Amino acid sequence: MTAREVQPEVRGAPAIHAPSGVQLPSLTALRIVAATLVFIHHTAFQPVFANQGLQDVYNALAWNIGAISITFFFVLSGFVLTWTAKQTDSAKQFWRRRVVKIFPSHLVVYAIVLFLMFVAGRSVRWPEALVSLGLLQAWVPNNDYFFYAINPPTWSLSIELLFYLCFPLLLLLVNRIRAGRLWLYAGLTGVAALLVPVVSWLILPGAPAGSDFAPFSWPQMWFNYFFPVARVFEFLGGMILAKILLAGRWPTVRPLYAGVLLVALWVVTLPVSHNMFDNVYRALFNIPIALLITAAAASDLAGRRTLLNHRGMVWLGEISYCFYLVHVTVLFSLQAAFSRQWGLGGIFEAHPFGTVPGIAFIIAAYLACVLFGWLVYRLVERPAMRRWARPRRARPVAVT
Repeated sequence: MTAREVQPEVRGAPAIHAPSGVQLPSLTALRIVAATLVFIHHTAFQPVFANQGLQDVYNALAWNIGAISITFFFVLSGFVLTWTAKQTDSAKQFWRRRVVKIFPSHLVVYAIVLFLMFVAGRSVRWPEALVSLGLLQAWVPNNDYFFYAINPPTWSLSIELLFYLCFPLLLLLVNRIRAGRLWLYAGLTGVAALLVPVVSWLILPGAPAGSDFAPFSWPQMWFNYFFPVARVFEFLGGMILAKILLAGRWPTVRPLYAGVLLVALWVVTLPVSHNMFDNVYRALFNIPIALLITAAAASDLAGRRTLLNHRGMVWLGEISYCFYLVHVTVLFSLQAAFSRQWGLGGIFEAHPFGTVPGIAFIIAAYLACVLFGWLVYRLVERPAMRRWARPRRARPVAVT
């Protein structure tokens, strides 16, 4: 089956859906690719290598892939949810599945980290802790609500929850786009994402400014990077790309070429300071990321065997959400253990390694994150999805 054979092109409003039984394993695998980029980004928060020159190079390579990975998640989320949407599905059923997918694992990891904080004698800032419990921290324009969250990486889930809330309405709107105009609207969403920093400069104050965000103020940084509404264009772009593939409007683009374009753009932007990158140049990556995701999906439809749809990669993709939840706690705890400290919240004095031991540590920490992520997936996420993702069928009443 080719991309153009998925659904016939429909003139007018093509409210078309993926054919039953068609799966896209490469998109599942891409989730672990994005999660791995986040992991690499966070390994640069504390020095791993004793050689300062090597550490500086590693920081330069690792820093801005964190922003790329978050954009990757948002575009991928829009694509996958649109691809898997069913005509018979209700908004209530959709929201139920998303809540069950997100919250049980989040709450378990949250409770474990909170317990470890008590054991370590760390103080808990309860306003920030409670806001992060409800996954609402991205709505608060205060840096403390990100830094002092119990599990800091969960700020991105605040944004995902907005996507889930709006998805039924957004899908209705996307389904109303004429097939011949899908590419136009995909381009418009990309332009809108690029204009977000301009809007922040026009409407938000340029102060207070700090070295962590220079040359941007914290309000501008928050609006551009953390404010959930400002990130909707990435999600919406993924939705429209899924409809382009379903409508048979996708050209032949191999995943390898899209991946090379993504890497090339990352290399070109390396000289740009990470703060400027987070606020402005991050949106440029919407293009190669969207191309890679759609090309991988089209490759699956064509029946091509690639590394992305290998069974091992798909398994890693299945546990990627739980990997994401645990990776910072596991990484920092292991790193701090070499200094005989607690690594919670990244507050510890790192013990740098030599070159080879440093590389070995990064690999070992990654494998530990995979292990703990799998445990949460196996013991929490999968049982929760089986038990609560769908309502139990009503038992037939015996007729006497």
